[in-house]
Formats: sequence, C-alpha cells, structure tokens
Amino acid sequence: MEEQQQIDVGTVTELLGDKVRVELVRGAGCGSCSMRGMCFGRNTPAVFILPNEQDLQVGDRVQLEIAPSTRVLSAILVFGTPLVCLFGGFLIARHWLAELPAIGIAFAATLVSFIIIKVIDSKVGNKLQVRLGRKV
Repeated sequence: MEEQQQIDVGTVTELLGDKVRVELVRGAGCGSCSMRGMCFGRNTPAVFILPNEQDLQVGDRVQLEIAPSTRVLSAILVFGTPLVCLFGGFLIARHWLAELPAIGIAFAATLVSFIIIKVIDSKVGNKLQVRLGRKV
C-alpha cells in the first residue's frame, strides 16, 4: 500500500536557473493547530528550492508533497530535542549539584538544543522529502 501524502500549496517566488524558490502557504490544517506559530515563524514562510520540471513561472501556485515520514521526523526533532535536553540536563546535573543549579543547567541545555536543531536543519533541511505536485 502506498504512503498517503499530505499536500500543501506554495507559491513560486523566484526562478533560479533549472530550479524554483517556492514559499509554502500554510495549509488549512494549520489554522486549527494549537502549535501553528511554532512550525514556521509567525511571519516567516517555509522556503523550498526545488527542481523546475514543469516550466513554472513566478507567481504560479503549486502543490508541495511532503512525505509523512518527513513531517514526523521534523516534529520529533523540533519538539523532542528540547525536552530530552531539559530533562537530561537536569538529571545529569542533579547527580552532582543542588536542585537550583541543576535547574539552571537544565535550561542552559535546552538553549543548546536549539543550536543543535539549527545545525541539523542546515545540514539535513535540504534533503527533506519534498517535491512539486501539479499547478493549482
């Protein structure tokens, strides 16, 4: 059985030779999600550089097909990493320090997790399973 993919709509904002820059327009599901401000910055669209296989032009709206596995792994990375660092930092620091300094170290570890996420995103973000669907 083939994996069903959720489809989002993006707008071509720039032609880059044989590639296009597509900005993701938030889907209908984002409006009802309580985490809608977390996935993308509030005023920052998600941007993808994809092969222009359909002779697209600036302003064209296209479907973006993002694999469910990509969505799940992204959610685990974005939401799981800070939690693991928070609790892991506390448990490790609590072993050697009093509770108050351990709490401070736990929050510092959480801040470090955001740097880790940024590094992983810069190295792996362009390899996500996202492809262009049809024009809308």
